[in-house]
Amino acid sequence: MIMLLRWMRAGLALLLLAGVMPFGWAGCTAPATAGSLGTQNSFDVSSTPLTTSVSSGLKCTGSLLNLGGTNTIKATIGTTLHPSGTQPRLYSAATGQYLPYSLCKDGGCSTLYNQGSVITWTSTTALDLLGLFTAPNSTLPIFIRPQMNSNLAAGTYTDTIPISWDWNICSIALGPICVADSGSITSGSNINLSLVVSNYCYIDSAPNVGFGSAALPSGLTTVVSNTISVRCTLSASYSVNLTSSVASSGQYRQMASTVNGTTSYIQYQLFKGDSTVWTAATNSNATGTGTSQSFPYTASVNLSQNNQPAGSYSDTVTVTVAY
Repeated sequence: MIMLLRWMRAGLALLLLAGVMPFGWAGCTAPATAGSLGTQNSFDVSSTPLTTSVSSGLKCTGSLLNLGGTNTIKATIGTTLHPSGTQPRLYSAATGQYLPYSLCKDGGCSTLYNQGSVITWTSTTALDLLGLFTAPNSTLPIFIRPQMNSNLAAGTYTDTIPISWDWNICSIALGPICVADSGSITSGSNINLSLVVSNYCYIDSAPNVGFGSAALPSGLTTVVSNTISVRCTLSASYSVNLTSSVASSGQYRQMASTVNGTTSYIQYQLFKGDSTVWTAATNSNATGTGTSQSFPYTASVNLSQNNQPAGSYSDTVTVTVAY
C-alpha cells in the first residue's frame, strides 16, 4: 500500500511537468541593433513630432500561453555618446550640431525617458506580454522622438544608447502556481541610432507685379521694393531663377496682349537688389539660414519702346528654387 502511494505521487508530478513544459521561455538575449530614423528634411524635423519605432534588440525565445502571474521587463537607459546633462542627443560631425531626443515605450509617447531613466513593461497575462513583442520571438520595440524647433544643416546624425535589461517572467505555471524566470543583461546591449537630415526649400512669398494703366508705355509705373522670400535648410546652397512665359526680346522680358488676332508686346526688365539685370540666365545664389531670406528686385518698363495698342498685357514669371 505504501509502495502504491509513492508511485501515484511520482506519476502526478510527471503529469504536471509534462503539462507545462511546452509553455516555457528558453531565455532572453539583447545584441546590439541598428535603429534608423530614416531620412527627413530639416523642416519636418523641426516642425513635426516624428516618432519612430526601433528594435531594442531584446529577444526572448519560447512561447507563452495562458500563464498567470505578473511578468516584468525593465530597461535602464545608460550614458549615451553625446548627452547634455541627462538629455540624449544625436550628433553630426559634419555639421557640428546636436539634436536632442527622448525615448518612449509606446507610439503615443505619453511619458518621455532620458538617460538614467528606467522603462518598465508589466503584464499580468501571457497574451499581454506577447503583445509587447508584436509576435512570438520578435524583439521588443522602443520609440524615439526627436525634439522639435531645431534648425539643422543637412547631414547624418547618430548616437548610441546603451541599455541594461532586467526581467522577471512567469516561465512555468499551472493555475495560480508560477515559477519565475529572472535574468539580466548589463553590457553589450546597444541601439545605434541614425537620422539623415536632407536639404529642402520653400518659396514663402512671390507677390504679383502691377504696372498700372496708362495711354503710353512711358506713363506706366516703375515698381520698386518688391521682394521674393525663400526659406532653405541651414547651410544649403541654392539658386533662384525667374523664367518668363513670354519670349524675351534681347535684354528685355515682354508682356503680351492679343487683340483681333494680333499679338503686341510691352517690354520690361527685372533688376536684382544690386541693380544688375535679372534674366532667365542669371540666377540669384544664396546659402540657406533655415529662416526666410529676401531677394529684392525692381521691375520697370522700357520707356523708349514704341507705342502699343490698347489692351491688357501680361507675362507669367515662374520662380524656381534649385538646391
